[in-house]
Amino acid sequence: MADIEKLIEARDRAREEFQTIGDMRPGSLQENLTRCGKPNCRCAEDDAARHPGTILTRSIDGKVSSTRLRRDEVEETRSLLDEYQRFRGAVSAFVAASESLAEAKRRERRASEPEKGGPSPRRSGRRSRPTSTG
Repeated sequence: MADIEKLIEARDRAREEFQTIGDMRPGSLQENLTRCGKPNCRCAEDDAARHPGTILTRSIDGKVSSTRLRRDEVEETRSLLDEYQRFRGAVSAFVAASESLAEAKRRERRASEPEKGGPSPRRSGRRSRPTSTG
């Protein structure tokens, strides 16, 4: 019974974690270097002079979607991504605790049931026959 109480506490702690989770978004950030396309810019001639940028990449309905972020959007997006990872961790902890709790309860029920003795009854030798419809 002590194990079940510990598992209930672990499940409840994971459940409480959900209440602290704020806004979030899935995806990942990628840093890249690009050419701006302006003919007079230094990046048009020199590969080493490309412009740094950040792209948010995520999967939407099985397709990869990429969004170029402005510099002022990167930190906010990073914190939303971190919050999403915290959410996924809380979900994993909750599912693991719930699954362990269900298994512990199942084992406890089985241990408290009286043992059934003897072999299972034999099946009759009769088999059902298809009925003819005529």
